[in-house]
Amino acid sequence: MARRSKNEPSKAGSPAWMSTYGDMVTLLLCFFVLLFAMSTIDITKFKAIINSFDNNIDLMPGGQAIEVGELITSGISQLDILGFYLEQSDGEDFQDFDNRLENAREIANDIGEYLDEQNISDRVEITYSAQYIQLSLEGAILFDSGKAELKPDGAELIDIIGNVLKRYEDNEIAIEGHTDNVPMNTIQFPSNWHLSSARAITVANFLMTHKEFSPEKLFAVGYGEYRPIDDNSTVQGRAKNRRVEIKIINKLQK
Repeated sequence: MARRSKNEPSKAGSPAWMSTYGDMVTLLLCFFVLLFAMSTIDITKFKAIINSFDNNIDLMPGGQAIEVGELITSGISQLDILGFYLEQSDGEDFQDFDNRLENAREIANDIGEYLDEQNISDRVEITYSAQYIQLSLEGAILFDSGKAELKPDGAELIDIIGNVLKRYEDNEIAIEGHTDNVPMNTIQFPSNWHLSSARAITVANFLMTHKEFSPEKLFAVGYGEYRPIDDNSTVQGRAKNRRVEIKIINKLQK
């Protein structure tokens, strides 16, 4: 190859290949930005979907539960959750999901307003998903340690809650008992399973006998220590884990 003369002026601008390379990189950038934009779906909606299936095999016979910690934030993996939801809901679309979520929100707000009027909202935690509306009550308010008989204050609280639950007595209502991980081994309650089940039955029986709920619409479940919501290694955590949850199964009125 002939050498270029030192006196020969160089061509102005970048080499010709640099323009082609720059165009290619720009197109690739646009392509991946487009892919990311198409794969990013409403985070709030997907978290609501996941929460609606969280830990609820008992409420969805034959279904699959998504465990705590599997929240998916963005990207292609959200499409897998979308497919899962559509499969579990027999083709229900997002509009139906939104309707269910809105219905649950209205019920939760209605119950919250009633509890505010009765000045007991600080003793009941209300959460909801598209599947159910949950009222969580601390076990110490309802029961003495190691016992399954309602304390007077606990009975009064359930009585007040029963009044607002009557508005939704056509819905199925689950009563779920939970304990901490301190071992239970008495003649009456050989394990925490027995204790949590007995407490759930006590609350369900109170609603049937004092508020005339249909036994066909109520069911009681005991989970023992196996579904904690806090750390059992602390006193505060164990207190939170000892609880009774009342779940109104969302029955969308169409």
